[in-house]
Amino acid sequence: MKMKEIQTQVLIIGAGPVGLALANELGYQGIRCVVVEQSNGEVLFPAGEGIFSRTMEHLRRWGFSERARRHSGLPERYALNVGFATSVTGKLLALFEAPSNEDMPNIQNDSPEGILISPKMVFDPLLRQGAEAREGVDLRYRTECTGFAQTQEGVTAQMKDLASGEKYEVHASYIAACDGARSMVRKQLDIRYQGSFGEGHNFAVWFRAPQLRALLERQFGCSLFQLHTVNTPRRPYFTAVDGRDQWRMSMYIEKGDDPDAVAAIEAAIGVPMPIEVVRAQPWAGHRVVAARYREGRAFLLGDAAHLRWPKGGFGANTGIGDAVDLGWKLAATLQGWGGPSLLDSYEFERRPIAIRNVNEASNNRTLDGAIAPDPAFDGEGAEAVTLRRHTESRIHALRLREFRTQGVQLGYRYRQSPLCAVDEALEPPDDHMLYQPSTWPGGRAPHAWLEDGRSTLDLFGRGFVLLCLAGKDENGLFRDAAAERGVPLRVETFAMASLHALYEKCYVLVRPDGHVAWRGDGLPDDPGHVLDLARGAATVRARQLAVAA
Repeated sequence: MKMKEIQTQVLIIGAGPVGLALANELGYQGIRCVVVEQSNGEVLFPAGEGIFSRTMEHLRRWGFSERARRHSGLPERYALNVGFATSVTGKLLALFEAPSNEDMPNIQNDSPEGILISPKMVFDPLLRQGAEAREGVDLRYRTECTGFAQTQEGVTAQMKDLASGEKYEVHASYIAACDGARSMVRKQLDIRYQGSFGEGHNFAVWFRAPQLRALLERQFGCSLFQLHTVNTPRRPYFTAVDGRDQWRMSMYIEKGDDPDAVAAIEAAIGVPMPIEVVRAQPWAGHRVVAARYREGRAFLLGDAAHLRWPKGGFGANTGIGDAVDLGWKLAATLQGWGGPSLLDSYEFERRPIAIRNVNEASNNRTLDGAIAPDPAFDGEGAEAVTLRRHTESRIHALRLREFRTQGVQLGYRYRQSPLCAVDEALEPPDDHMLYQPSTWPGGRAPHAWLEDGRSTLDLFGRGFVLLCLAGKDENGLFRDAAAERGVPLRVETFAMASLHALYEKCYVLVRPDGHVAWRGDGLPDDPGHVLDLARGAATVRARQLAVAA
């Protein structure tokens, strides 16, 4: 009897946040995909609750950022403050104040969204619901991919339904590995991680403690989303999972240690209270990136491509960035307007971002260790007060960068990308904490509110967009070149002086992912050269001609 076969365009292995993000992007672009996941989708451990502004902008494009903010999983108006103290019942050393999820967009002038704090058990199902609502997206849980083979024409993967035991094949044009650190796809492709494994070892506990929030508020006079303790042995820090009674505690341990979860929590809190452990697990901090991101028709994304310390929230956000970059390029290729080198640019653009982010996360871990414990922090009198003030300044200098990352979130650029025009202007500063809006090619096109209430970011998503500013039109030149090549292109003309000043040039070509491909104060002699560059079909001559004017 012939084995059952399923046909699709893209096969996604893994339905974590990265796999679901890729499914949302492909569905948004009109591409059919099958997503397989061994588990039933249940979240086994809460982590990765920090959702970057840039990730929220992607959710905005997919149509459910507002729903994510309204139903974040935290209490309404719950301030997202981060504190550093000697201990749970000790002295407050520093406080990084932050507004609630609801108020965050009001202070993020550079984004229509702003960051979101949402526990994994809320955020992942939201991505799942978004994917399930897309026509052409087929989600299959409790399904294992046992292997695959690829040819010049496509990929054939072997599947096993873990509930029924049924085996079948999926035939796809491409396969995307979103299956995590132990990626079956990466191992079969024999692609190795490069970098440092096991830079440090840790122990994390997810637990319920109904009295802990009230204790912290009494002790420190405000609500805390996160509390780091400096003088407590093993440096435990607490993160609110739901803002009510669920918490996560993580602490440093030596390799091979196996702490008792309840005893560890009781020692870290220091005050008797009811505690219920939900789950405990050791974990190690790494600083590694895959040696390459592509092998033929197979691509690596998320943890299958990079592993890091959870210091700064770079994990899922970096992976979702991978999904958006690869998603529009797969769509362009499958729809016939992407050039032969378009898919090669995925690794060229995303791998440097991963290297930057894993290094930054490792750096944050090092800076955390630079705040040394001192029993004198808990002292009384003028001398102790002076010491705490000095320590507050030191914590701000060393640790604020983990919690203020707009430069990383919005300012990353695909510098020297083969899809982006060479620009003779000096590249803007690249600062981890501060974001400087710019249309320098490779960067994210800046956000600004338009006269009709939309964000400029709402203009981008499907196909290319040519912005004609200062009231100048493009006289059909770009449109003709796009039509000749079958490239989806929309032209938007604005006569807003403020927008022209922000976008720096009279003409700016923006890719489907919202990154700038080309800009100029005048139109190029042949816009086709610019479009060929941006869609991965440029010859060497075209790259020379597609220089930002």
